[in-house]
Amino acid sequence: MEEEKNIAEKFMSVEKFINELIGFNEQIKQLKASEAHYKELAGNLGETLKKYQAIVDHLPLKFFLKDENLVYLFGSESYARFLGISPQEVIGKTDHDFFPFEVAEQRLNEERRLMAVGKAEKKEEKRAREGRTWVDQIIKTPIKNESGETLGIVGYCLDITEKKEKEEELEKKNRELSNFLEARKAELKEIQEKFKLEQAERQRLEERLQNVEALFPILFENTGTAVAIIKENSMIFRVNREFEKLSGYSRAEVEGTKNWGGFIQNGSHQDIGELAGSPSMNSPGPEMPMFKFVGRQNEEKTVSMTVALIPDSGSVLV
Repeated sequence: MEEEKNIAEKFMSVEKFINELIGFNEQIKQLKASEAHYKELAGNLGETLKKYQAIVDHLPLKFFLKDENLVYLFGSESYARFLGISPQEVIGKTDHDFFPFEVAEQRLNEERRLMAVGKAEKKEEKRAREGRTWVDQIIKTPIKNESGETLGIVGYCLDITEKKEKEEELEKKNRELSNFLEARKAELKEIQEKFKLEQAERQRLEERLQNVEALFPILFENTGTAVAIIKENSMIFRVNREFEKLSGYSRAEVEGTKNWGGFIQNGSHQDIGELAGSPSMNSPGPEMPMFKFVGRQNEEKTVSMTVALIPDSGSVLV
């Protein structure tokens, strides 16, 4: 009986060992399957990262990714080139590895603040290189998980130097145009003011001329002596009432129809323009020349005559 009991116990021990071995074998299979799965996942992840790296490297911007401790997890080729290293060398570094202490601290403190407030921020940053000032537009955005926890920060840097230069050039041209327009406005205002003064002076002169023109017929008719206006061709242009009395002709018979020479004895007399230029013919007095004036009935009358040249007209007043 004792022997059978021992055999049974040994059998159970062997059976237990076999079961455990089978269990270990299954676990080994599961581990191998998991390992293959994880290798596959790792391979897929690596391919995905390569694709994203290729995409990011072809974007016209510098791109970086940092964890919650602001350690670099990723940097695009253009960002790495900006730092003067390869993209692989960016990973695991901080800004203290690439920038002077004060600059690095400023960048890190700024990013800590952004992660604390949880909002994106955009700004412009200037940098000097190769004797030229370059301008970057930088956008930094905190990264959060589904629970709202901040996991890190992502940054985009876009070179806007050419855009800024064009904007500055356009602004300069706008200022020049504005200054030009202001100068032209000032000139126009000055011209307008001068025009107003000239208009006022012209109006004053026109009013004065109107007054003179209104007064002229009165003076012409009431001089108390015979007066005639004679054109360059010696044609009588206008006469007054006293001339009508002296000549015996009406205005209608004289004005524009008769020549001055017809009223001078024998119809001969030196050019009336020459007479107008003679000093003795422009000043009334005892020395005024005497002439024989022939009237309508051919009667002769002795008259003294004064001749005055009417400015800018070519006519004379007799």
